[in-house]
Amino acid sequence: MSDFEVGNSTFRYKRDEYPLSKIRNARVKSNSIIDHALKLFLTGAIVSSIVWVICPEGFGMIMAPIAFVLGVVGTAFTVNKYELQVEFQHIDETGVQWVSVTGSSKRESKAIYEEQVSAVKRAIT
Repeated sequence: MSDFEVGNSTFRYKRDEYPLSKIRNARVKSNSIIDHALKLFLTGAIVSSIVWVICPEGFGMIMAPIAFVLGVVGTAFTVNKYELQVEFQHIDETGVQWVSVTGSSKRESKAIYEEQVSAVKRAIT
């Protein structure tokens, strides 16, 4: 049984549902080293910034670099070579943005994602 389902009104992956009326496009994104490095750096910076906000003096000077490293290491376990993304129209001021539905580093997943992109594009046109 497939984790994906394109119905009359929704695109479903496992328990997540996306209304087809809000999907503008779909794609398989192949992440590069630059994408991974940016994700690692930004996550490390965000985690470090949270520590700086909580402890701006003394203790924060010691813990912020450690938090940065922990953020980078933690994120390193979540990087994916391929992502199935949909261009989604939000109902608030966010507007249109690419949303990652799922990701994987396996080459065979890319073929599955490409099939789903085709199915979604057929359903929204």
